Amino acid sequence: MALFLPAFSALPNADAIADKLPQKQQGQNNVGAQCQLDGIISEGEEYTSLTTLKYFGTSIAINIYDAGDGDARAALCDSLNVIKRLHQQGSDYQTYDGVVNIRSINNAPTQTHKIDPELVELIQAGIDWHRISKGYFNIAVGPVVQEWRRQRNACAEPASANNGCSLPSEQALKEASKYTDINKINLDAEAGTVSLAEGMSLDLGGIAKGWMAEKVLDQLVAAGMRSFVINAGGNIRHWGRHPQGRPFVTAIEDPICKKHDFEPAQCRQLDGQFHEFIAGENLTIVSSGNYLKYYRVGDKEYHHIINPNTGYPKDEGVSVSVVMNDQHIYADVLSTTLFLMPKDEAMKMAESLPYLEAVWYLDDEGNKDSTSGFDNYRINLD
Repeated sequence: MALFLPAFSALPNADAIADKLPQKQQGQNNVGAQCQLDGIISEGEEYTSLTTLKYFGTSIAINIYDAGDGDARAALCDSLNVIKRLHQQGSDYQTYDGVVNIRSINNAPTQTHKIDPELVELIQAGIDWHRISKGYFNIAVGPVVQEWRRQRNACAEPASANNGCSLPSEQALKEASKYTDINKINLDAEAGTVSLAEGMSLDLGGIAKGWMAEKVLDQLVAAGMRSFVINAGGNIRHWGRHPQGRPFVTAIEDPICKKHDFEPAQCRQLDGQFHEFIAGENLTIVSSGNYLKYYRVGDKEYHHIINPNTGYPKDEGVSVSVVMNDQHIYADVLSTTLFLMPKDEAMKMAESLPYLEAVWYLDDEGNKDSTSGFDNYRINLD
């Protein structure tokens, strides 16, 4: 998920959908040299904005519409520091000086690692959600994910045009699956330490971005910010109300339009590029699907969201989008889980959670299904 292009667009003015997001920004940020290096803090007509491309493998943007008595620029600079810190802790791609992170743990799994309390919290949440999700969410699936990642990356190489693209072998997946037992994560929350069994590795791609967005929200609220929208590569988090006094509106992109570069006829008009419009206060909206990050072997596509129970991507379905008014930090987990679960099982789980509604985009024809309360957030802009 971390490499997904944005799956949502936050529309500052829902009454004029044909207008693009405001582009006019004035004044360069003067708050902190490091903020200038890691992101851009600027001012628009209605908001103060932060944009950074350096973290979590995606674009992250925060628009503050009402700073109350606080300093919006200083709050955004502090947000950038939170994003950077959590990116470094959660990264499984590289290590950082003075930081014990997921890469550090994966590099030496049997060693006992002293980790930050926030990383303890995140790993514990991953362990808990493995049970709640009946194994459809598993932060220990790293060895299997790595087998698929190697094949997908090799397929992207220029030489692959000559050699063809391949699946991981059944033997390789079977061997990798031996090292995905969640019970062999040895987490001591009180001591703040973690170790793994030999051969294991952690993958937080299905939880880290939502976790980060909620930590940023906590920091902004503590700084006195009254109204803002966080867009973490398509993870949308609202707080407060739009300056016009109404709830914020989020448009969910049509996954078929996105997959086919907006070439289908219905995708050539702006309002045809979205399949749902969501309005409400203090919401999280997140999507998981198979339409952006995949590769093709023969005539079949294989996407990046791996079912830990099978070791393979799910065959059917296009996407699921969740809307949450509580427990926001788990939005990534739930969108991934509901996407991987068989539809009937996923619907049953979604209906059992009072803080969540969901809509499934089922196939290339645009057939959909949604939870019984989804209409509470759905709006029509016609």
